[in-house]
Amino acid sequence: MCFTVVIPILNQHEATAKYVQSWFDHAKSSFKILFIDNGSTVPLVEQQFYKDWKKEYDVDCVRNQSNTGVYRTFQQALEYVKTDYIFYSHNDVEMKMYGWDVAIENLLAELELINGKPPGVCGMFGAKGLGTPDIYRAPYHFTQLMRWNCFTVPSMAGAGGRVVSGRYERVVTLDGFTLVVSRHMIDNALKGKFDYESYPPHHNYDNDICLDSHFGGYKNYVLDIDCVHHGGVTSTREKWAEAMGTTDLSIHRRAHEVMYKKFKNRLPASVI
Repeated sequence: MCFTVVIPILNQHEATAKYVQSWFDHAKSSFKILFIDNGSTVPLVEQQFYKDWKKEYDVDCVRNQSNTGVYRTFQQALEYVKTDYIFYSHNDVEMKMYGWDVAIENLLAELELINGKPPGVCGMFGAKGLGTPDIYRAPYHFTQLMRWNCFTVPSMAGAGGRVVSGRYERVVTLDGFTLVVSRHMIDNALKGKFDYESYPPHHNYDNDICLDSHFGGYKNYVLDIDCVHHGGVTSTREKWAEAMGTTDLSIHRRAHEVMYKKFKNRLPASVI
């Protein structure tokens, strides 16, 4: 397999056991999952379902003693992953398509052949346009990027999107619940390092990676792989940020300020 799945977690072991099992159940081939445990109260490796997975599947876990934030774990994973692609995902994503793993691998190979180099970032939910430069400016009141296109799950179409028009479709940005990032792009466009030090612990890391890829000369694609994101704790309730002495909205604002300063002279990107 040309990719390794990387899933940062913080507690939520019940969701991890339920939804990640669907990845194994719907796979045609063997693949590796690297969990990064960001200081769970009870370590992942002590959970019985994880011990059972270790006996049957190719899983591993790296544990941090505290929550380092999602974006920093992306960089951390580079030390452990040797495959050409890194499939960053969440613990609450349910795979619905049998053979999703082989399908992704075949699509990546096809896109490499078409473009003469690997795609930058691929995923299952994206947007062709970016809106206006002011979309990032604080004060920020939950004005999201224009994720108006390329939904792969029919139930999401009611939010203003549509299903992907083929087996893949080019987009500018992708949602962070599935980011298949090529090491070729990381090494060249990013010079081997994600911009995680500029951002707060959560929010906008997905847009940052995709825009760096887009403006770095790589193409990003949404893939027609059927899965469901059941939703995490960010942007759905405020309390998750209390442990950091702040609020979800405050972190959103900080992230958008970084995005605005970094990309304001290059936005909006042309709609593809």
